[in-house]
Amino acid sequence: MDKVSTVDLNVRQLMLLVEKLSLSVGDFMKQMDTPEKEQLFEKEFYTVEDCAKLKGGAALNTFKQNRFLLPGCGNPKFASYVGGRLCFPRSEVMKWLKVTDADYLDYAKECGITVIPEKLLHLSAKAGGSYVCAG
Repeated sequence: MDKVSTVDLNVRQLMLLVEKLSLSVGDFMKQMDTPEKEQLFEKEFYTVEDCAKLKGGAALNTFKQNRFLLPGCGNPKFASYVGGRLCFPRSEVMKWLKVTDADYLDYAKECGITVIPEKLLHLSAKAGGSYVCAG
């Protein structure tokens, strides 16, 4: 091969590398422009405030004043203190989030709760729960 064709071949290789690099940079820029839609991690523990935001429906003060409405229905075995704050493990929070008022008394039984506040018996009955409240 003569010197001109070798230089020509090297130039073509360089042009291909530059083109590849520019495509990679373009892809990188697109990724930087579009933020992640999903979190890269999930929390291990959720505070009362986190739970109230996730569950919705009731005000934060309602959850703070009535532990029966929190994950685990107030059973201490489902709660922990992290950094001095009452928290609940992710596994229990995810289960609790799916519970409606109608199913809450069944959930409470699962959590080992035997004494149900009267007000919550009424709420469950009103929501169509399986327990009938006398009174």
